[in-house]
Amino acid sequence: MTQTTYLHFDGLQNPVALEDAAALMPVISQVLSGWPYTTATQCDGRPFVTLKPDTKGFWQLTLDAADGPPRRWDAVNVICDLVAEMAWERLRSDPALLSIHAAGVAFAGRLVVFPNARRAGKSTLTASLAHLGHQIYTDDFLPLRNDAQSGQIVGIANGVAPRIRLPLPEDFSQNLQHWVAADTGPANRQYKYLCGADIAKGGATMPLGAMIILERQSTPVAPSLEQISRADALASLITQNFARAQVSGAILTLLQSVTDQLPVYRLVYHCGDAAAAFLTAHPALQDLPTAKGRGTAAGTLAPLDRLGQTPPSFATDQQYIRADGLTETKVGDEHFLADRDGLSIFRLNAGSVAIWNLLDQPTDLAEVIEILAAAFPDVAQTRIATDSETLMRQLAEARLIVPAAADMAAE
Repeated sequence: MTQTTYLHFDGLQNPVALEDAAALMPVISQVLSGWPYTTATQCDGRPFVTLKPDTKGFWQLTLDAADGPPRRWDAVNVICDLVAEMAWERLRSDPALLSIHAAGVAFAGRLVVFPNARRAGKSTLTASLAHLGHQIYTDDFLPLRNDAQSGQIVGIANGVAPRIRLPLPEDFSQNLQHWVAADTGPANRQYKYLCGADIAKGGATMPLGAMIILERQSTPVAPSLEQISRADALASLITQNFARAQVSGAILTLLQSVTDQLPVYRLVYHCGDAAAAFLTAHPALQDLPTAKGRGTAAGTLAPLDRLGQTPPSFATDQQYIRADGLTETKVGDEHFLADRDGLSIFRLNAGSVAIWNLLDQPTDLAEVIEILAAAFPDVAQTRIATDSETLMRQLAEARLIVPAAADMAAE
């Protein structure tokens, strides 16, 4: 009879169930060496995920809440999948946390955050920075919170070894290639975990110090670091946030605190190896500041049971007005809005702000079109009408505007 081992990781409410532990535990022990856990042979609750052997050295991963078939992976990829599910379980276990898809790397006592972007080279750059001696808090998901004592916004280490995609780029230095090859971390044809890197212990915290958006070029280019608009930085963090339980107003306020108080840059580069050396020596990443949260309503949870409800309909002949209780943030020429229930964040560009300003008073679609047509005579009225209706419909469905009669009745 197969023995089941239950792994209880710090910060996770429910355990991981592992059948035939002896075959996979060496990989788990290497990759998750910094995430403290205990083992047991019995479980009072329900494991959020179960791993069990499949044929030919593969493994099945089954989620407790999933209706679909198990996912089948080799030993390395099943750990990749497990780590992703542990990120979600971390939020389910502590819904007040905010977590973003990003790498977090230590630079002189501050965390520099690299938000995720497809094919931007985040993991490769993180590995290159680890090779140069930087401590890694995460290369994938970064929980954030306000430190209760200092008030600073800190990142929380997950204790997972960084992962690099194989094969390595040809333009990587021989020194880095030898370092990766010599690492004893588990690997397959796609990935290798770098278990010899300096990995912060799970649960350790460090103040955020800067944010860098990655823009990798397909052709050789010298690395460059340039400041970007805080609106773009805020939009990037909002896009990478996956904390669904915390109200959107709290999320928006916390992320604005980050982008308002910390330097935000864009790194244009081609080779992660060269970019890591460039960032390590760059004076802009020395003596970094910290950010403090402002009224983030930590611990306030969104009514997630309303997510499945049908959104309000939009009537073209109805007067609408801004809903009460919104969180509104202005960054440059752009606005970010969070609804009162805390279920969504909406970005208004410069053109949409004109319509939003009109909705400070009861206004219907026809009046919006008439005012904008007079203000922008060079724009085709059909386009104004289409764009105005689209935006007002989106605002109504997001509960950011409500029928004026309903708003007055509520008062």
